[in-house]
Parts: sequence; C-alpha cells; structure tokens
Amino acid sequence: MASLVFQIMVGLGGTNAKNSYLSNIYFLEANATIAAQNSSLINFPANNMTDPADKTANGKIILENFYAIGLWGYCAGSGANTTGSLLALGQTTAQSVDFCTARQLHFWFDPRTVWGFTGSFANNMFTNDLNNALNYYEQTASKWISTLFILAVVSTAVEILIGIGGLFSRLGSLFTTLASLVTSIFLWSFTILATVTYVGLGSAFNVALKNYGITFYLGRTMFIYMWLAVVCSFVSGIFWAFSSCCCSGRSREPAYNKGTTAERTPYTYERVDGPVQQYHAPPMNNVGGRPAAYEPFRHGN
Repeated sequence: MASLVFQIMVGLGGTNAKNSYLSNIYFLEANATIAAQNSSLINFPANNMTDPADKTANGKIILENFYAIGLWGYCAGSGANTTGSLLALGQTTAQSVDFCTARQLHFWFDPRTVWGFTGSFANNMFTNDLNNALNYYEQTASKWISTLFILAVVSTAVEILIGIGGLFSRLGSLFTTLASLVTSIFLWSFTILATVTYVGLGSAFNVALKNYGITFYLGRTMFIYMWLAVVCSFVSGIFWAFSSCCCSGRSREPAYNKGTTAERTPYTYERVDGPVQQYHAPPMNNVGGRPAAYEPFRHGN
C-alpha cells in the first residue's frame, strides 16, 4: 500500500500549477534565471510559436526562470532559487508557477521546441552529444519510462487485491508473492531507467548549456518517492514470501477433533485377546464340600 502511495505521488508530480507541492515534484529542472535576467549572455532568436511557454518581446524570446520536468509534462514559472549541483539533488524553493502543460503519454522535454531554438543557432548551441541524448530520450527512454510506470502501478494494485486473499491461505500468499515479484520487476525497471536517463540527460544539458546561463538540477522529492516505492515493494515481497511458507493459512486441527485415532505410543500396555479370555470358570455352587456364598439371584434345584 505504501509503495502505491509513493507511485501515485510520482505520477502527480508536475501536473498542477495551483498546488505548489505537486509542481515541485519533478525529475529535472532547467534553471534559466541567469539567462532570463542577463540578455547579454545569450541572444535568443525570434519565434512565432503559440505554446504558452514561449514568450516574445521585441523579437526576443523571454524565458521563464525555471522549467520543472515531470512524468507527463512540465511546469514553468518565475522565482526559481535552485542551489547545489546536479548530483546533489538541488531543490527549487520560493518558486512561482505560471503554468503546467497538459498531461501527455510518453512525454519528453525538448528545449529546442519549448524555447524555439532553430537553424544554425540551435546547431551551435546543441552539441552532438546533447542531440544524441535527446534522440535517445525521445525515441526510447520516454516511452519505456511511462509504460513501465503504468505497469508498476497496475501490478501494485493487483498485488494488493490478491494480498487480501493471501491473509487467509498459504496458496493465496504464494500468488501474492508472484504478483509482488512482477511488481518489483516493473518498479525496479522504471526507477533505474528514469534515474539513469535523467542523470545522463542533466549532465549533457549542463555541458552544452551552462555557459549560456542555463543549469539543470535533479529533483530531490521525485527521486525520494521513486526509491521509497522500490524499498516498500521489496519489503512487501519478502513479507509475502515468508508468509507463504511459514505463517499463512489456518492452523492444523488436533487429531481428536477430526475423529481420527491417535498413533500408539511405544511401551504402552494394551489388552490382547487370546485363549485365556475365552476360558469360562465352572459354577461355584459347592467348592470343597462347603456351601458357596449366598447368591440371591441363583435358583437351586
């Protein structure tokens, strides 16, 4: 259950501009504060796009201070104050979100489109390494990241439902253990792929764009939620594996409750039928010439 909650928080990140907490859950943030406030660092070309993220004034693009990249889209706004390095998981504080894009399956962040970089300007700004990273991000990583996330959420929900039956039988615990294994595979794959992708992408962005006053940072909250979901899923799998072989199911009833005969213990005396038991003593009317004891129910001749 805890793993599912953390997964839901990952999915909600970067989807609501009015909720400052959710908009602050992201994989990667582009901090363009320096570039936006110092036009001498970069001379952005004009752009005719109608995307709400793109603003123009006097033929120049006006950048937002930050772009926070989530699973289904990104949020942008002003007031970014990110500190630290890429791998130090710098976190934006005191930000003001202007908008978040609509949710999109297999979303990937393309700065060339968002910022309107085209032609020779884009070719000079974006190195071959960065272009290769973006192509991998678009064609492979973004598709698998969202697909594995959906599979992880669905399998976690199924595991919870099967786990209800697993509380009452060992067979149910076995099925729950198998469901937990499948969930862990999807969740581990999603988390590792997302981590590798955004760490590598952030590094490539920083190499190519840092001199232009644009710096990228990993989102601390997003990665904490992802890895907590993995840890909870792993603990859940251990619990169900243990319960399937040791703890689950109804306890065995005593033999006497089932009407079965208990096994005989060694060295126990038991009566054995034999010729002795078939011997009948003679009547004792007169033993040794003496009258027998009075027997009220015995009739004489």
